[in-house]
Amino acid sequence: MNVNEPYPLTLEPIPAEQFQDRSGRPWAAGEVPAENLGTFWLATDISRVAAGPQAGRGLGYLRHLWGADLAGLNFGDDPGLPLPVELKLKNTGETAQTLALSEYSLWYVLEKDPDFQALEVGPGLGSGAEFRPEFEVGRCLWLPQGTPLFLAAGLVLAQIGPPSRPLPAQPAEDPQAPHWLVPAGEGPEEAEFFQDQHLSVRLITTSQRGGLTAPEALTFILPLAGQGRILTRGPAPATRLSPGRAVLLPASLGRYAVESAGKITYMLIESR
Repeated sequence: MNVNEPYPLTLEPIPAEQFQDRSGRPWAAGEVPAENLGTFWLATDISRVAAGPQAGRGLGYLRHLWGADLAGLNFGDDPGLPLPVELKLKNTGETAQTLALSEYSLWYVLEKDPDFQALEVGPGLGSGAEFRPEFEVGRCLWLPQGTPLFLAAGLVLAQIGPPSRPLPAQPAEDPQAPHWLVPAGEGPEEAEFFQDQHLSVRLITTSQRGGLTAPEALTFILPLAGQGRILTRGPAPATRLSPGRAVLLPASLGRYAVESAGKITYMLIESR
């Protein structure tokens, strides 16, 4: 195939902040990191491609190469801007953590230790309010900018949100307090967790081939369970879906389908 033609890109997980182990060792695809505790970049501007003709190249380089074909019209003309959405994984292991959020983000619970203790969100929301959620696997939490977040040990979370950069003011009707997101069912195998002017997040479960149309903006697939692959019309290299690896769908990809031999569950994260 033409190496200058956009196609689905499997990305390497990159260790970032390390809570305990500072060796920088990568973790194997399909595994939740048990020893390398901390933050892992699954899809950010410094991410690298894991397989195919572009293997080893960074998204920053590919944005210069493909422009709007990769990131969409809103961001493709200026590769100096950060990607419109970032995807990270946080694993606290046996160490409680305190974080301060620079931007709003969504936190999806991937795993929870049986001995997990409830964590706090707040105060610091202006009214001194505190939010004490009971984290359960499969739930998604919305957290506003500036929220102090106290993460207990025994959590593995996917953090989804815009990159740390100035954003337009939030509409007055937007929620300003942390809260759990309730999936809005769109069908027996699809639910929408979140949508605003910056991104949308859908949870999809399928046990067959599902035809979709790539949007006019950059989109990530985050597999949560099961094994599958992405099919496209052109001669793109095989793109496997497995937990622990994020896949980028370029804005100009056109029609594609997710195929699986058994049941597969994944998040579809779309910039807007």
